[in-house]
Amino acid sequence: MAHLPLFRDFAVSLAFVVSLGQAQAQALHEGDVEMSVVGGKIVLDGYAVTQFGSGFKVFEGDFGDLAGGPFKTDDPGYDSEIGTFTSGTKVSYNTVGSLQFWNGTGWGQAGMERVRLDGNLGEESFFSGTGISGALAGLVGQAGVGGVVHEHLDMTLSRIGAGVPAVGAYMFQLYLSGDGLVASDSFLMVINQGLEEEAFEMSVQALAVPEASTWLMLLAGVGLIGTVTARRRV
Repeated sequence: MAHLPLFRDFAVSLAFVVSLGQAQAQALHEGDVEMSVVGGKIVLDGYAVTQFGSGFKVFEGDFGDLAGGPFKTDDPGYDSEIGTFTSGTKVSYNTVGSLQFWNGTGWGQAGMERVRLDGNLGEESFFSGTGISGALAGLVGQAGVGGVVHEHLDMTLSRIGAGVPAVGAYMFQLYLSGDGLVASDSFLMVINQGLEEEAFEMSVQALAVPEASTWLMLLAGVGLIGTVTARRRV
């Protein structure tokens, strides 16, 4: 009987360690915007590809997941591991640029469609082909006692005027900021609307591949270097 308190303390400690491990294991979900802090700066992981030239990280979603109804999704989410943030730290999204559209062959400015991004304090940010309206920033979430943020924000696709949104992929740009932290680099949300998986992945992979004009410039540069080298050898 004298050993019961010791055993009870051990059991409580073990349960705490197990629950801590489970919480950490559950904190990050595949495909989410995974947040960490490195040197006081918010750093993102979990992305699909990086955009050629800009180096922006690309995260994927699907307006057809039907979790919240047609033309709506709350994926990808935003999450972090235990201890990433100081308890109480508020993390916000910040909007940049305009809405882009993939028509099956290339990226360009969106037409009559727009995407609404809802912040956790009721903010509404609208991306269209002409720019951004509504709130320029909004709350993603606030770190709890364990320093974890795990939130999902609703994104809704609509068409201004009559009709339904065009089939294709839609892209907009964000960056994250937090209390007392250096903001993250910009990143891209690319969200599918009605494309087959292979066709959608083409839109994502196209961001990582240089355009034809860029290839021509690179080849011309290589040719010029080769010419100069040959002359030097002569």
